[in-house]
Amino acid sequence: MLDQLNGQIVLITGASTGIGLEFTKIAAQYGARTLMIARDADRLEQSARTIVGTHAPRLFVADLSNPSEVEELIAKLDSAGLAPDMLINNAGAGASGDFAGDKWPKLDAMMRLNMNALARLSHWAAGRMVKKGRGAIINLSAAVATRPTPYFGAYAATKAFVTSLSQAMSAELKDKGVSVTVVHPPAVKTSFADANKADLHSTLVMKFPAVSATYVARAALKAALSGRRSIMVGPIAAVIMATAPIMPRSLDLAFMGLLFRGKRTSS
Repeated sequence: MLDQLNGQIVLITGASTGIGLEFTKIAAQYGARTLMIARDADRLEQSARTIVGTHAPRLFVADLSNPSEVEELIAKLDSAGLAPDMLINNAGAGASGDFAGDKWPKLDAMMRLNMNALARLSHWAAGRMVKKGRGAIINLSAAVATRPTPYFGAYAATKAFVTSLSQAMSAELKDKGVSVTVVHPPAVKTSFADANKADLHSTLVMKFPAVSATYVARAALKAALSGRRSIMVGPIAAVIMATAPIMPRSLDLAFMGLLFRGKRTSS
């Protein structure tokens, strides 16, 4: 099935580390022409040297939390004639802890990256895919998208946006040759949980078995190439999402708060 990627232009955001890098490696392995987007130029170049495939990846440096840099990226891609056959909106940021006590610039940057940049790139790519009559978009959401999550509330809310928009786009585009797949992984073995990112290491949720970035990327690519609207990756994600509609809200809030509070919020 992944052979369908051969010769396709695949654009990956957040491509220098974690799930994004695994998406790039797998796509390149199967003959795709990969476009790697990340904000850290040095790390992006280092990561690109690990990619093995028929086509060398093309690199674009952009901070997608900055709207002007998103527009500059789109202009560069258009001028180079690089309309993607597959867009993978993987870039994302996390912010954990007490919402009112967190720093607004950090929250604002996260929301602009997780929602605005994803929506803008999806809008841009979908328009070009519709003209061609084919294409696929993969949007990375999270298992917590279905549940209000104390101490991880703003992040979970951004992922609820991703899930809702993606499924609506899927319905709108399915008869135009374009698929939209939203992916809901649980905790993943990447640097996302580190203190300088989502800061989840002291939380109970990180005690659950995590899935690998490679597993998530491969499952997402297969789902997209099969035209699936939504997938849950791994049993933990399935349990989190399946129990959300049936658990009383007060109990649900207490349970999710217990999982995500962590020691960092006790001061």
